[in-house]
Amino acid sequence: MYYDLAYLTSIITAKCMYLKPGGGRISGFHDIGHEAFGKVGYYTITAFNILNIMGTVGIYAILSSNNISNMLAQANLHVHPRLLMIASTAFMCAPTLVTKSLGETLFVSIIGTVTSIIVTIVVIAMACMYPIRNGVMHVGSTATSVGQALHFGAIPSGFAMSLSSASFSYIGTTIVPHIEGGMRRPESFAKVYGSAIAMIAALYVVMATTGYWAYGSHTLSPITLNFPKIWPTTMADICITIHVLFAGPLYLVQMALEVESGLEISKKGKRAERIWRLCIRIGTALVILALSEALPFFDDVISLIGALTNPVLIYLTPIACYIKLKGWRNCSRLTLAGLLLLLIFGLVVSGFGLVDTIEDIVKAFKGAR
Repeated sequence: MYYDLAYLTSIITAKCMYLKPGGGRISGFHDIGHEAFGKVGYYTITAFNILNIMGTVGIYAILSSNNISNMLAQANLHVHPRLLMIASTAFMCAPTLVTKSLGETLFVSIIGTVTSIIVTIVVIAMACMYPIRNGVMHVGSTATSVGQALHFGAIPSGFAMSLSSASFSYIGTTIVPHIEGGMRRPESFAKVYGSAIAMIAALYVVMATTGYWAYGSHTLSPITLNFPKIWPTTMADICITIHVLFAGPLYLVQMALEVESGLEISKKGKRAERIWRLCIRIGTALVILALSEALPFFDDVISLIGALTNPVLIYLTPIACYIKLKGWRNCSRLTLAGLLLLLIFGLVVSGFGLVDTIEDIVKAFKGAR
C-alpha cells in the first residue's frame, strides 16, 4: 500500500513538471507551486520543503550520533553527544560544498544502496540465528532469559504511528524533479523510480517480517538492539550509520539547489555563483547545528516539523498543483475522486503522527519540569 502511495504521488509530481502553461518543463518542486499558485505557492512550498529537509537531516544527525556513541561506549570510549552531533552534521554537509547538482551524487547513492543491502542480510541472518524462543535467547552456550515474546495479528495502539512512519520512509516527491532532470533518459523515470521504490518496499517487508517473527513484542528500534553484541551487529550499526550520513547530503543538495534557483545565483557570474553556493550550504549546516543547540527536546521538535510538513509535501502539493495546472474540468470524475481519496488518506495518516508527536513533546516537557 505504501509503495503504491509513494509511487502515485511521485508520478503525479512528475506529470506536473510537464503541465507548464505555454509548454516546456518545470525544473523544481517549488517551481511547480509557482506555476500553479504564483508567488504564494512558490514561497509556501519552499518554506515547507526547507523545514522538512532540515528536520530530516536533524533526525539523521541524531540517529548517526546515537549509533556512534553506542559503538564507542562498547569500546569504553565516551564522547559528548553534542560533539558527535556536530561531527555528523558536518560530515553530511561536506559533500554539498563540492556538489553542484544531484546528478553528481552517484557515489553517495551507491554507498547508500550497498549499506542497505548489507544491513538487510545481517538483520535476516541474526534474527534467524538468535531468535527468542520460550522466553530465552541462546548465544553459543549462553542462554539469556528475556521473557516470552508475544505475537499479535494487529496492534491497534501502534497503527497510527506505523502509518505515519511509513509515509516518512517513502517520502520522495520533493526530490523527483531533480532526479528526473538528472537522468539521461527522463522518459524512463516512471519505470526506474517504480523499480527503486519496489526494492525499498521489499527490504522493509523482509526485515520487518523477520524481526517480528524472531522477537515479537520485544522488538526494539532499531532492531540491532535485539541482537547479541557480536561483530555482525557492530557491522550492521556501522552500515546504518554510513547509510544515514550519506543520505543526508542528497536532501541538503536538493534544498540548496532550490534556494540557489530562487536567488538566481547562476546569473551573478561564475565567481559570485561559487561564493553564493558556498555561503548557502555552509549557512544551512550552521542553522541546523544552532537549532540542535538552542531547542530543548530537539528530537521531538524535529519530529513535529516532519509531522507538519510531510502531509503538505507528500500529498497536498502534488495533488493540488496537478489539479490546478491540468484544470479540474480536464480531469475525469474518476481521477478527481481518486486524487481526493489519496489526499484524505494522506492527511489523516499524517494527522495520527502529528498527534503522537505532540503528546511526546508534552510528556517530555512535563518530565523536565
